[in-house]
Amino acid sequence: MTKWGLILVVALLAATSPCGAEEPPGPWDDPWVADPALRGLAGWITFRLTFDAESMLPEMAAGEWAPQISGTPAFEPGVSGMALVAGDGSGRAIYPRGPNATMGTRGAVSLWICPVQWTRVNGGNTTFVMTSNASFYLQRQGPAHDAEGKLTRHEGVQYLIRGELTGNKTLMTDTTKWPNGEWRFVVANWAWPTFSWSINGGEFVGQSVKSNPDESYFGDLVVGATGGEPTLIDELTIYRRPLTLEEARRLYETHGPDAAEDQR
Repeated sequence: MTKWGLILVVALLAATSPCGAEEPPGPWDDPWVADPALRGLAGWITFRLTFDAESMLPEMAAGEWAPQISGTPAFEPGVSGMALVAGDGSGRAIYPRGPNATMGTRGAVSLWICPVQWTRVNGGNTTFVMTSNASFYLQRQGPAHDAEGKLTRHEGVQYLIRGELTGNKTLMTDTTKWPNGEWRFVVANWAWPTFSWSINGGEFVGQSVKSNPDESYFGDLVVGATGGEPTLIDELTIYRRPLTLEEARRLYETHGPDAAEDQR
């Protein structure tokens, strides 16, 4: 999409935005898009939240973007600028999914996550991004032990596609050695019947669902969580197509917390 095409999109959004609501800025002002190595992804972005203004307003949205907020969102320094605190009583936001996330066809979501206070004995679940009917979500599952100390629920970050149609499929990676305060980059792809993910630019790992879902299978878009153990979320971006391994690696290498040091 050209710069003027993007201007038109934002202008149309402004024309239908709620009275008095702040307009999301054009993505051509974002230094991320100006990166020559990643500029090819700009036209595929449908939704983007950086949280840098300590706000749940998106920097870009292909559909309706004014959120319904529950609780009081909290923000802390992130991998770049500010980040949203998920869990620990913080707030969350619900957006009309519509064109913002084309989950009935193909697409991807990328985001940075950072444990803040993850316990290793018993801990609740913290959702990063999901649909309101829980047919799709990314979360951290906290561990659980019984009175004798026996493990009854494994700790890990999960990518789930749920429901009778799809067969309740789950991708999970162990996080018992993820220290608090260390950022991880997650890319979650979908192109039915398969869904896959990559962590820190690593190889994609995937599964196939039982039957292909369509747009009606998914609810509204939910970002953040009021419950669970505190986790930072940053640079959440949704795309109209899956990302390649090369793109996932470039995003991780170019925009991670060590990028500035690596480029010296």
